[in-house]
Amino acid sequence: TIAAPIFWTGQVLLSYAITAYACYPGDHPVHVRFGDTLSGVVLAFDIVALIACGAGGLVSWQSWRKVRQDRAPRHTLHTGEGRDRFLAMWGLLSSLWFFFAVLFNTIASLLVTPCLG
Repeated sequence: TIAAPIFWTGQVLLSYAITAYACYPGDHPVHVRFGDTLSGVVLAFDIVALIACGAGGLVSWQSWRKVRQDRAPRHTLHTGEGRDRFLAMWGLLSSLWFFFAVLFNTIASLLVTPCLG
């Protein structure tokens, strides 16, 4: 599935846009404390992205389990041999990689002050 890369991209872009607007709404930066609404919104984005990556991984894992034993004899000219298994495994690994990328971004958003004003 492509859920994990899409939600990782959304997490990065949305958290950057919201943080940039909250910290610099005008000509001068504003100091935002941890625990304000900004931190809550960014954390909500992070949690939704983690859930989406997990759901994408679960769908890929179920697809992989369904097709991994699919070794029925097929016609020699069948071009899809193994394609379903490959795509299911690729979706599973992709979801895992992006889950960790989202997790590291979540940890960074929890530990780093969003505005240094």
